Amino acid sequence: MTAKSEELRTAATAHAAVGPLRVAAAPMTAVTLVLLVVAPRYGPHWDELYFGMLPLRWWYVDQPPLTVWLSWLAARVSDEIWVQRLPAVAAAAAGTFVAGLFPRVLGAGPRIQRLAAWAHAFTVYPLMMGHILTTAAIDLLAWEIVILLVVRAGTGQPRSLVWAGAVAGVACWNKLLVVVLVAALCAGLLLTDRRLLRTRQALAGACIFGLLAAPQIVVQLASGLPMAQVSAGLIAEQGTLVRFVLLPALALFLGPPLLYVWLTGLLDPWRRPGGPGRFLLPTVLLLIVWTLVFPSQPHYPVGAALPALAMGWASPRLRERWSFTKTCTLVAANAVVASLLCLPLLPTSEPWLSALSRVNPTIRDQVGWIDYAGQIQQARHGGEDIVVDSYALAGAVFRYGSAAERAALHSGHNALWELGPPQSERVLLVGERAVAQQASFRFCTPAGTLRSAPVVHRELVDVPMVHCAGPVADWRTLWPRFRRLSG
Repeated sequence: MTAKSEELRTAATAHAAVGPLRVAAAPMTAVTLVLLVVAPRYGPHWDELYFGMLPLRWWYVDQPPLTVWLSWLAARVSDEIWVQRLPAVAAAAAGTFVAGLFPRVLGAGPRIQRLAAWAHAFTVYPLMMGHILTTAAIDLLAWEIVILLVVRAGTGQPRSLVWAGAVAGVACWNKLLVVVLVAALCAGLLLTDRRLLRTRQALAGACIFGLLAAPQIVVQLASGLPMAQVSAGLIAEQGTLVRFVLLPALALFLGPPLLYVWLTGLLDPWRRPGGPGRFLLPTVLLLIVWTLVFPSQPHYPVGAALPALAMGWASPRLRERWSFTKTCTLVAANAVVASLLCLPLLPTSEPWLSALSRVNPTIRDQVGWIDYAGQIQQARHGGEDIVVDSYALAGAVFRYGSAAERAALHSGHNALWELGPPQSERVLLVGERAVAQQASFRFCTPAGTLRSAPVVHRELVDVPMVHCAGPVADWRTLWPRFRRLSG
């Protein structure tokens, strides 16, 4: 054995002796503490208010149930918003750990693993998803684990494909978008490493994926694909804008100072035929094309792009061009900017909120809910049921209203429609689509318009309210008119 070989073997043994959890402990702890400290600032997100209204069910018309279950469990502990967001914080910490494993699988040492973990923890998209509990927070972690397992399979451990199928199958209980990832991964492997798809482990992983995913996929098919209607609504509303901003948004989500690292993580494996991770380039490109064809949300390819960022830190080409000092400086600068963009650190007053919401709309969707709920409470007359056409406004009344107002609250938006119609013959209709149904009543009078905050979602601008009485038919007949599926 040559001295060089002995040196490499000794280095590999030393790397293996340092456990991955120990390597990622510092960035995991840091991102957890930061997210917990800022969690109570501003208010709940649009989707978090919605989840708070939903009862426990195994299926919802607009999404699988896992995130709602996690929200329900957190609510059993406490109504405090930081407790509600604990699942998202845990997913962000776990994603930091997973990011550090990518360089480890490629043979990089603890310093590179730790760098990848720090960079992931404090870049834009992981911070954004770690701050609010949405389906995308859990989905991001699931995508990263699936891709890590496929990369690991390419290093001579095909059994990882079994676990990849299991994780993807469980992820279908959170968001069916993972089916698109699985299809893109299969196409990527067909183009680069089809031998992996011929293994018994790949077949086993596919079977496990099918078994676990089947209940959510089958019920969607049997129900006429209502989630496709939700996506179609999003595409109709914002498809042109999503296509226009997709690539700039992807660059922002990954961290502009780190784009060279991301490109290195995509291109370096591609240049090495037979090497692990070569499938990732065609997979990411396919997901970008898919998002351009079905442009409902611009963040869809990010879950596959972030693993390339983690892999890029292991590139010898990067270490030749960037000194360790320069690398740490860029990671730190990216972390500062990302924290200001994604977390509620700035005042909610103008002009901060307007400027921040133009870059990060999730900030806009976390303010003003107490005021909206209060205005609806003031407009309601005694004995009236409340029919709100937006699940976010309904969720705000549910969270901040009295027990009587909760009992009187109804909405036709997505899964809330299935909770049933009002019982009273006197109602307060809130929202443009609800007010559009006033012909279903004999008597209606205006109840004013919700005063909007300086920066609001387009659906919350000049929200009309109407008092109505005397429905022209029974509520079972009228209630389908109030139903709508949208994002």
